[in-house]
Amino acid sequence: MYLDEVGFSLKGVRRRTWATRGVTPLVTLPANWEKLSTIGAITSDGRFFQHTTSGAISSGDVIGFFRHLLRHVQGELVVVLDNAGIHRAKATQAFVELHERLSLVFLPPYAPELNPIELVWAYVKRNVLGNFCARSVAMLKAKLMVAWQRIRYIELPRRLMDSNLRRDQ
Repeated sequence: MYLDEVGFSLKGVRRRTWATRGVTPLVTLPANWEKLSTIGAITSDGRFFQHTTSGAISSGDVIGFFRHLLRHVQGELVVVLDNAGIHRAKATQAFVELHERLSLVFLPPYAPELNPIELVWAYVKRNVLGNFCARSVAMLKAKLMVAWQRIRYIELPRRLMDSNLRRDQ
């Protein structure tokens, strides 16, 4: 399974838009630095797990997410992840050592292209949050919940099946 974290802010994700020639389209929103962070994982068979919280993800959040994965995924759990400090924290490593079903494989530094969940984050930012400016954290969270359902039940399994079919041909 592949794991990573991502942040979403109230600033919005700019995409393309139409406007009258010579008139720059403007979206005015109050300046706000509030954000939501998501820790997520995908399995090789297309299952998607996530937890979204306010603020930044901590090592305690990573441990809680590992507990969630251990409850919902049977068998040995090999988690591929980046070298973030919260993944290498003493508390995180101690938790992993206590659970023999759980093992971590660290990606080389600066290699997000090796982690397929990065494609999930890019998809959400481009296709779900593109040109969307949330006016509150609650509005952003509601939009993200729609995105997680879309990925979990529609997009991710179909895309994985399509890529597996192409690989087999």
